[in-house]
This record gives sequence, C-alpha cells and structure tokens, in this order.
Amino acid sequence: MKIMIFGATGRIGSSVVEQALAAGHQVTAFVRDARRLTVGAGQVQVVEGNVLDSSEVEAALRKGFEAIVVAIGGDPLKPSTLVTDAARSILTAAQAAGTPRYLAVTGTAEMPNKTLIGKISTFILRLTPVGNAIRDHDGAYALVIHSGLDWMLAGCPWVKDGPRRGGYKTSLVFPGGNKFIYPPDVADLFVRELAAKSYCGQVVGLWY
Repeated sequence: MKIMIFGATGRIGSSVVEQALAAGHQVTAFVRDARRLTVGAGQVQVVEGNVLDSSEVEAALRKGFEAIVVAIGGDPLKPSTLVTDAARSILTAAQAAGTPRYLAVTGTAEMPNKTLIGKISTFILRLTPVGNAIRDHDGAYALVIHSGLDWMLAGCPWVKDGPRRGGYKTSLVFPGGNKFIYPPDVADLFVRELAAKSYCGQVVGLWY
C-alpha cells in the first residue's frame, strides 16, 4: 500500500515508518526537516514541508496515496492547537487530492465512557494540565468525524517510552484507570489496520 506518514520523526511516527516498511508498504514521510528522520534510510521517500500549509500537503498527496497516518503531537501539558490545526490542513488536502483513508493518534478522552470510573477518570484529566492536550484532540476529532474520509483513530492513554511488547488490549470503550502503551505497539495497531480495516469510523483504545 502507498502511504504517507505525518509526524514520522516522533516516537510513534518513527515506529510506524519502521513497521510499515517491514510490512512491505511504500512509505513517504512528510517532515519539516529530513535530517531528523532516523529510520528507513534509502527506503523512505521524503517530502519536506509545513504540515499546517494545506497547499503544500495537497501537492505532496497529489502523487497518489491510499492512506495517511498522522502521529503528530505537542507537549501535552502546554496549551496548543497543533493537533487540531494539523488535522484541518491534512484533511483539507486529503479531500482535495482524493486520498481515501485517514489514521491518526488521539486520546482516550475521545472514546465513549460507559462506566462510572471511566467518566470520572476523563473528567479529572480535563481539569489537569493534560486537559490542554485533550482539548486539542477534541478539535481534531470534530474535524475527522465530519471529513467524509474512511478514518480510524487510535485512542492512546499515557504513551510511555518502551519496546514493542505485543499482547496489548483493544477496546471501543474507555474503562478508566491508569493505563499506558508503548509507541511501537501504537504503530503495530496502525499497520494492522492498514491491512485489516477492522475499525473504520471508530476510535479504538489500546493499552496493556
């Protein structure tokens, strides 16, 4: 499959690049600085540009891609609209270029809460500095669900540094509690979803 990855130099994005290549996909990385791309040397096509400029993104997507993977994020403790603004730019470009699929990182706050502990956990998180990241993902989520694209969002709890572990759990409902996931396993979900299309139009949470 021919895919474009945004946020390819980050923790999750670099793992997506590595695993997508291993799965045989044709990978293009859209990055601000090609020198920061440390994986897939000689195997990855690289496009330098500003992800917040939809015209630049659209020009890159015009080469024809079957899917987009977005692993963009900022400091979760600081006010930011980076995730929302990037989603707006990429979705606009994808619609114009006719790119059909959109896979991206979001948080567990975008998942349904059907348990009391889940509702309490999310409510408390919104009151902490992490609420900055939640509000940013809220904005992106609102854009994604009305985009008309074939989308899937990975609902991530605390993303800790760690190796690919496998054996993670997936759920369409956030049960609450202190959960975490490692970046390579988020990438694993994305690469599996590219082939399986198991969670179209859904936010799927993953944790150990």
